Amino acid sequence: MIPYVFRPDPEPLPSKRWLARRFPYRVELIADLRHRIHRAPAPITACPPNPRHFGRAIEKTFALDLCDTPPYPHLFASLPETGRRTLLATAGYSPHHPRADTAWSRASSMPGSRLLTVGSVLSILEQALRQLPITTPDEAHATLQSPLRRRRTIAVCATATRAARPAFADFWASYISGFRAVLRSYGPVSTGPALLDGLRVADILAGATIVELKTGHLTEAHQFQGLIDQVLTYTLLAAASGYQVSAVAVYLARYHVLARYPIDALTTELAGGPVDTTEAGNHLATLIRAEHHQPPQPDPTRQPDGFNRQ
Repeated sequence: MIPYVFRPDPEPLPSKRWLARRFPYRVELIADLRHRIHRAPAPITACPPNPRHFGRAIEKTFALDLCDTPPYPHLFASLPETGRRTLLATAGYSPHHPRADTAWSRASSMPGSRLLTVGSVLSILEQALRQLPITTPDEAHATLQSPLRRRRTIAVCATATRAARPAFADFWASYISGFRAVLRSYGPVSTGPALLDGLRVADILAGATIVELKTGHLTEAHQFQGLIDQVLTYTLLAAASGYQVSAVAVYLARYHVLARYPIDALTTELAGGPVDTTEAGNHLATLIRAEHHQPPQPDPTRQPDGFNRQ
């Protein structure tokens, strides 16, 4: 018999330890989220075969539905023109000029199944880009031209999309039942706001509200703690990154819960008193940069449209 080897949990990063010390009063927020979950309809039970891919595809599908102009420009820019135009048209966008390939905008609403196809492809493309040493759209385009034509690549995309569809139907029905309208009411939607030169990337920015989307199960205390750390990080880094943000929202799609909190009230409650969010954001930024061995100066080679993200 092979003896069991105990492996202790890895030591939390300095940024996580600081967040826990600076914002320790989390019981009420966790209780509020649990209460909202308890009051909502029964959770969605569908479990896709690849939860990570499913979560990324859902995020992109909802973004494609919410955005008046195409989201994820760095992903679309990496595609050959024919593929790019096909995906954009499938998602309901049309070019301002028929022969141009620069400016596109929403032309019509599309069924969720069509948007999921595009969202799934974008999710696979995003994973591929993260694994390649690519820094510019032109370099991505050149590197991906050949793989995108292979039958195996097409088969992987098709398989991932088909596997996600049964579970997606329940999430889409919940989303269009009222959450879509609420998210749109926050203001114009953009995606992937890069914080701290891309060291952290939020899901969605709707008006002045950062929205964090979760599709997985949320039951354990450490999951709630991790969610709070994530939301706090985005909240504190937003102003330092040039975003005018006044609220943060958590969309727990599996539980039919969308909770929105004003930033000042949220940070005051979690800290047990008033917080200078600018000072706190600068301190957190210093810790995160040190974890990535990055100096505090912006990197002039970093692309604003999402390449080179960690």
